[in-house]
Amino acid sequence: MRHILRNILCVLCAFCALWLGTARLAGTAAARTPILPVEQIRPGMTGYAKTVLQGDTIETFPVEVLGVTGNDAQGYQILIKAGGDVMERSGGISQGMSGSPVYLDGRLAGAVAFGKAFNDPRYCFLQPIEAMLALLNPAVPRRGLLPAAAREGSLPVGTRLLAGGFTDQALAVLKRDLARQGLDVSEAAVPGTAEFVADLQPGSAVGVALMTGDLTMGAIGTVTWTDEQGRILAFGHPFVQRGDADFFLTKAWILASLPNLQTSYKVGSLGAPVGTVFQDRSAGVAGKTGGRPAAIPVYIAATDMDRSASATARVQVVHDPLLAPDLISAAALSLASKVADTAAGGSSRIFFDIAATDSEGKPLRVTRQNMFYSPDKLFDSVTAELQEAVNVFLRNKLEAVRIQQVDVKVDLSTDSLVAEIQSAKVREEHPRAGDTIHLEVTLKPYRVAPMVRTISYKLPEDAAGTVRLAVKGGASLNWIQELLRNQKAAGVPTVDGEDPQPSGDTDKEKTKAKEAEKKRKLRLRDYVREVNNAVRNNDLIVEYAARKTATAPTGPEGTSGPSLTAMMAGGPHRQVTPLDYIIDGETTVTVKVKSSR
Repeated sequence: MRHILRNILCVLCAFCALWLGTARLAGTAAARTPILPVEQIRPGMTGYAKTVLQGDTIETFPVEVLGVTGNDAQGYQILIKAGGDVMERSGGISQGMSGSPVYLDGRLAGAVAFGKAFNDPRYCFLQPIEAMLALLNPAVPRRGLLPAAAREGSLPVGTRLLAGGFTDQALAVLKRDLARQGLDVSEAAVPGTAEFVADLQPGSAVGVALMTGDLTMGAIGTVTWTDEQGRILAFGHPFVQRGDADFFLTKAWILASLPNLQTSYKVGSLGAPVGTVFQDRSAGVAGKTGGRPAAIPVYIAATDMDRSASATARVQVVHDPLLAPDLISAAALSLASKVADTAAGGSSRIFFDIAATDSEGKPLRVTRQNMFYSPDKLFDSVTAELQEAVNVFLRNKLEAVRIQQVDVKVDLSTDSLVAEIQSAKVREEHPRAGDTIHLEVTLKPYRVAPMVRTISYKLPEDAAGTVRLAVKGGASLNWIQELLRNQKAAGVPTVDGEDPQPSGDTDKEKTKAKEAEKKRKLRLRDYVREVNNAVRNNDLIVEYAARKTATAPTGPEGTSGPSLTAMMAGGPHRQVTPLDYIIDGETTVTVKVKSSR
């Protein structure tokens, strides 16, 4: 019996020792890979680096250390020279090799990170591995970063954004919009070819994506380090340097490394997400396999009304305030331009629904429909309001918002669906207050004979005497909408409210000031309501004509009078009738209201 108990005890002890050893191994940052501290690196040391030139096959190439300069306080500069057949075939160190692990004396020293433009492409700088390991604990100082002097004039070897599946029109817009944030965009291979790539390991091609699905957007680099917990370090330099990040971690498939006079670069495609990138800092990116980042599901449908051709697309876009508005807009534009397949002018109708929650978890929703026209570029403005609405949620100065879903539908036609108001008259001669009158509005469509549309309008119960009604098209208010956008961007309150005038009574003045300030405060929910109710380009508007005063604005230059919000919302007797044309111009009509007595 004692022997049995002793044997059981031995087995339990062995199991505990094995479990403790495994736990200790998993908790050690570099358990599987010996680390070579930067202080031990010397000129003349040789070793090798790992990368992928085609497909998912990891290859090695020899490297030699040429010099190490710097210190703990200012960072280190490790210059290496690469060689061998891989360098011959790739055209040297190329964008996409960033993160390629470099081993000296069998220990991991750092990652390929920076190269000089127009210099011999076999030379580059390494990011010390200690600086990259610090990404796993952002509170730890990032020891060993390349000093500014080393980075000046250098090119990160892999920050080129690759756009997969976008049309030329959408790609041009993406390049324009993202260039404002210092990002360079190039065309990539069609999405989805990296689905069956081998598991990520040091030297594997890896992607950091901002958009996945039927369209992709992201960058390709190389894995530097992995551990048993599924954590990954890559790139050796920032992606977009977001700091605490929430991006897609994906596999990648490399088609080729293309030589270039400035710097060679890899061409490939991003695969399906396999995890999340949670740090994006100077030393590189850190991620973990298994989970998924918070993202915005976007569904897009587009129809060419001339040819009855249609298509749909589904994408996931990172919930990033600076990038998501441009990416969602570009995705919708890409599908629309693909379906219409024309560079001619014409008309478009867009519908979008954005479901979100505010900072308290309460639902917010923007549902919007509008029409647009361009005489020579059909896609110029089709997604402008969509982009602005996403901006309202993600870039507003009032509160944090989480977008849950975006649905977009676009109809396109080469027809010029625009009409200008020529005149209007009232059918009834002597209506009474509260009556419904009928306005016969003459419209002149583009290159078509004039037509008359009859619009019903209910007179106010207190209408009396001679009443002037303004009849105008929604497109005529574009200047007001532009000024309103500018005010919102500047953070200027636009809710109605007059400044209190001095009365001589200090207490009363303070009370009035507080009331006026409270009235001027703008809540996000109020602005969302304004967006939902804003006049559309295809609306025909009838309302009491504004009385001309010395302070009333007369056009885009007007800066006084009613607030822009009030002009957008209209008066209490505004009536809006949607038509199948974009309506421009305006006129007035006089109604003599008969006394109800």
